[in-house]
Amino acid sequence: MEITLKDGRVGVIIPERTACFTGHRPEKIPFDTNHKFYRDAISSVIYLHAYEAVGRGYDTFLCGMQRGIDVLAGLAILRLREVYGQIRLICVSPYRSEISSRKGKDLEEYSMLKEQCDCFIALGEKYTPDCYRRRNEFMVDHSSLIIGAVADQRSGTGQTLRRAQKMGLTVERIDLVKFASDYFGITPNG
Repeated sequence: MEITLKDGRVGVIIPERTACFTGHRPEKIPFDTNHKFYRDAISSVIYLHAYEAVGRGYDTFLCGMQRGIDVLAGLAILRLREVYGQIRLICVSPYRSEISSRKGKDLEEYSMLKEQCDCFIALGEKYTPDCYRRRNEFMVDHSSLIIGAVADQRSGTGQTLRRAQKMGLTVERIDLVKFASDYFGITPNG
């Protein structure tokens, strides 16, 4: 797929060298991602997965721009790009006016990703009931690797991971419940 990069050049998304991220919004993550310690810990795990993907030849990363794991993944790619200049971050928003629903730190991070990414793609102009599903399908359809941070398999994240697996993508799961238990001693009901 051809894309126009922010510097005006035409680029191509090559699925064999493209990875995407999926993950929960903060409300579904079993620890507080606003707490610096927890946020830094999960960000480090996401960064490590992306770093390993770069070592395997991935140079393009799709970020879904949703609060939570998507934003943390996008920020990790920006940090990685400081080391490996050839990496591209493509932000894929389900609809152009999505930014209007953001406030405070969420707005700051969304704006920073939009400003610093190599390409921003809005799949629609306004919200529709299926816009997030269509965004997830777009990312899966243009990738060969998906890195997912999931606590609830019966969620949109779980659905995206199942679709990716069915489509033959390499699936790397970060089990957020196990992560919270192993590293923080947090259990879902404790």
